[in-house]
Order: sequence, then structure tokens, then C-alpha cells
Amino acid sequence: MSLPSPSKPAPPPPWLWNGDEPRVATVFQPIVDLLSGEVLGHEVLSRGLGPVESPNELFNRARVEGFTYELERACWTAAVRRIATLPEAQRRGPFFFNVSPDVLSDERFGGASTLELLRQHGLSPQQLVLEITERSTFEDTEQLRMLARRYAEQGFGIALDDFGAGHSGLVTLVHSAPDFIKLDQALVRDIHLHTYRQHLVKSLVAFAQRVDAVLIAEGVETWNELAVLLRLGIRHAQGYLLARPVSSPQRPGADFAERCREAIRALHHREHEDDETVGSMIIRPPCAPVTAQAVELDRLFRRTPGEDHVVLLDGEQPQAVVTRRNFYARFGGTAASTEAALPDEPREAPMVVEDATAITALARMAMRRPPETVYDPVVVTDAKGHFLGTVTMKQLIARASDLEQHAATGAHPLTDLPGSRMIERWIRAALQGSAFTVIYADLDHFEAYNDRYGFLQGDRVIRYTASVLSECLHLLPEGSNLGHVGGDDFVLVCPDAVAPEVLRTLCQRFDAEKVPLYGPEDLRRGGFTAKDAAGNTVPVTLSLAAVDHQGLSANPHPAELSAVAASLRKRVKAVSAQTHTSTFLFQPGAVK
Repeated sequence: MSLPSPSKPAPPPPWLWNGDEPRVATVFQPIVDLLSGEVLGHEVLSRGLGPVESPNELFNRARVEGFTYELERACWTAAVRRIATLPEAQRRGPFFFNVSPDVLSDERFGGASTLELLRQHGLSPQQLVLEITERSTFEDTEQLRMLARRYAEQGFGIALDDFGAGHSGLVTLVHSAPDFIKLDQALVRDIHLHTYRQHLVKSLVAFAQRVDAVLIAEGVETWNELAVLLRLGIRHAQGYLLARPVSSPQRPGADFAERCREAIRALHHREHEDDETVGSMIIRPPCAPVTAQAVELDRLFRRTPGEDHVVLLDGEQPQAVVTRRNFYARFGGTAASTEAALPDEPREAPMVVEDATAITALARMAMRRPPETVYDPVVVTDAKGHFLGTVTMKQLIARASDLEQHAATGAHPLTDLPGSRMIERWIRAALQGSAFTVIYADLDHFEAYNDRYGFLQGDRVIRYTASVLSECLHLLPEGSNLGHVGGDDFVLVCPDAVAPEVLRTLCQRFDAEKVPLYGPEDLRRGGFTAKDAAGNTVPVTLSLAAVDHQGLSANPHPAELSAVAASLRKRVKAVSAQTHTSTFLFQPGAVK
């Protein structure tokens, strides 16, 4: 349902208003927490009364005849009146209303009249969520930020509707900071047939978790769609499969609730993104009956050119994997005219594992397969043997490698300093505080040093750098930590502001104490030098890029911190190159 938007003033037509009575009916569609079975809220929709009932026809007619505002006012008025008549338990909401950027910025909606209308009917903004549709755009992003903040301060919830349907979704997402993100039904429709969409939705699930937003899949109509959405981590959904819009808020039926619980049990759904079992990374590829003919598989491969393989099923049991490579190697260009059943030759017996199998263990097992099948996808089932999806070897090897690297969360082998995983935890903890400083430290011209002195001496420079940074920790705020990302990259995470004098002292100490790292010839020249690309002599220096709470947005995401740091590191290294001394910089916007 949409809220009122401006249109040319005119007397309302009888098909839209009957005196003070709007000729529209309000219906409700539930948004359901799939894991608990509870209703999160209801979207409010409108239907016409009389000659025009379809919402699309209703809004088209109003637009053609110039009564858009009167229609929007009728929908809003009817909805508020209807909600006010609901039993107290149903009236709590929240109720989701579509609202375009034009409406959101219209003073007739944003002024006191809307709040007064709610008050007259015993409602409050806390019971409503304003869905900003992505299909329309804000020209002024600062205005969007201001309006979202204003309505949030009034108590309204903010949702981004139809995410993925327009061209400015990310811009709207960044500037509205919504409490809810609703995936457009175009992303949801037949998602079990499109691996690209599955990867996209999976990344959005992780993003929503990190920014504490509720991700809702709209337009769910089939069990195949719902099963894949559950596997990808979607927890909230809305659509005809769950319940159709009706005149009073309802819960999904008992049949849906029971079947949903069975699907969740079968999928062994896990809520944590660091789950180390293969069930957390599977994607459901196109499937076909085990009796499929070659011509049918040929059509399927041609219809989905980005898909690498098809799984043949006998009911819910996987029987074979047919890869695109092997299929066309067997049939060539004749498959489209072949009506015979698919022969046994391309039906390689797939490797089948349960979704609770550890990723690192599976990677080792999969690599032991015969050479001709070692890179075929792995089939994943639940404990009952029901097909869930597949994992490609590229995905499996990449994830297993990441997990093995992260397993050593303690010491880096060269410096005995904590590594990337621990640094990430420190940064996330620091971002929760009111003040913090993250200092990125790396060496300039380190590769040139390695070329001149060799890798063993290069390792000595790394250990020297770690030693200098460690010995200066006492100068930083209490509770500061030092980690070694790898190579010549280090990170200092401080739970408070850091004075420039401290970083200046650290740079001076690095330059003063690096003399033992030079050879006799370089000592006679006054220090180590190495030839850069232009043939100049350059020293090994330390660059410090300091990013703190000043100059960043409120409640910054780690990605924002990384982006600012990356830009700053380039600048500080350029300064070091000009001065030939160790240097530090704070990010723009910091007051020092």
C-alpha cells in the first residue's frame, strides 16, 4: 500500500470516495520468522471497491484521471481506520506501508497531520514501518538521510522495499540505514534455478547480519524457493506460499508451519556465518529427473549458459551429476535431436556427503578422487539422503584454505604476533567504543631490501619492525594490541585516541635503531639505500596510517574503516618517499 502523494487538487470521484468514506478495502499479508514460526509484522495492501478492484487498475485509473493524491489519501485513511478496529493483540503491529521518495518528502505526510491522524485512532509511529521503494529515487541523498533520521526519531521503522529492482539501491541503502531490507521478488522468483542470484542473496544475508538489519524475502511462492532461501540464511519471508492477503491479520496455516519446520530440520540450518561445515556453503544447481532424455538436458544447459552441471534426482535422492563438459563431449551437437534416454556413460557416480561434513576434511577426501573426476562438484544431502545442493571444487578449496589459515588464530610464525582473525576481532570490539584508533603500519621499499640483502635478512627486518612496535605499546592507550597481518603489514588497535607525538616518537625510533640492518657499504653512505624504478636511492622506512573515530560516520562499519585506511596508506607512503624518513598521517577530518 502507498501513502498519499501530491497530485492536482480536484473533487474526489464517487468510485474513489463516498463522502468521507474511502472506497478502498485494506488487506494484510504476514511477514513470517521462518525459524520460530512467529509473525514479524504485516504488510498493508489496498483493493478497490466497486467497478475497479485490482490495485494496478486502481492506481492506473487514478493516474490517468488525475486523482493520484485522493487515491493515496483514501488508502491511508482506510488502513488507519481498519487497524484501529483490530483486537489489541493484532493492533500491535508492526504494519508495513509502501512510501515513495515524493511522499516521504511531502510536508502533508511529514507534518503534524499524520501524527494527529494516528493519535485520533489510538495508534503510534512505533506500530508502523515506512517502506521506501527502490523503484523511485532520491535526487538529494542528504535529504534522504535527513528524512530517514527524522522519521526514525519520531518512532517509525524504516524499510528499504524492492531491493534489487532499481538502479540506486545501494545509494538508498547507505543513506537510509534501514531497519528492514526487503528483497525484490525478481531476485526470489525461481532462485533455486539461478546460482548467480543465490550467491548474491548469500552475500546480502551476511551484510544484513553485520549491520543489524532484518532481511525479508518477498514474493515467495514455491517450496523450492523457500528451501534454497533457508539454506542461504534467509530467516524472514512473505509471499503466497506463506499466506495470501486477507481482510484481517492472520498467521500462516498449520500445514505450512509444519512443513517449514521439517524443511528447517532437514537443512540443519545454522545461523552463524563462521560455520565450518559444508552445509553452510552449498548452492542448489538445476535439477532434472533421473529419467530425463538427452534432448531435455540439452535444453536445460542452453537455457542456463552459466551453469556448469545438472543433478539427476530420483524423487529427493541424487543419482548422478552430468557436467556440461562431459555431456557435450559425449553428444557433441547431436543432443538436441536425440530423443533417447541419457546413456549411462555421462552419469558419473557423484561424490555424496552430508551437510554436517567438515569443509577441511571434505577437501582432502575430494582431492583423492580419480584424476578424471577430481574436479567434479560434490553432492550434499541431509541426514536422510535428501538432496540439498552441490559445492564446486573451486569453492571448496578456497574455503578450506581460508579455514586452515584462520586456524592459527594465535601467533604468526615469524613474529609470534596474533594474525588477521584476531585483528578483526579487536577492530570490531574497538568500533563499539566511543573513541578508538587503528594504526596500519607497513614498510616502504621492503621488496628492494629483499632484492639487495636476501629473504633471510628481510625476515630480520620484519622481526625488527615487530620488536619496535611491541616496545612502543606502552606509549599507546592502555589495552592497545599489536597484530601481524603478514609480510611487512602490521596493525595496532587502540581503544582510545592517540596523540601525534606518540607516532612521531615511534617513527623516529624506527629510523634511529635500524643501523644494524645495513651492510658496511651502506653504512659508509650514511644508511641503507636501494634502487627504485627511477634509479634513485631510497631507504627502508616505516609508514603509519592512523584512522580514528573522528572523520568517520557514527557506528562505522569495518568496511568503511578499511576504505579510509587504504586511501590514507597511499598518501603516507608518498610522503615517506619524498622525505626519506618514517612518516605518519591521520585520516582527513581528524582533529589533531
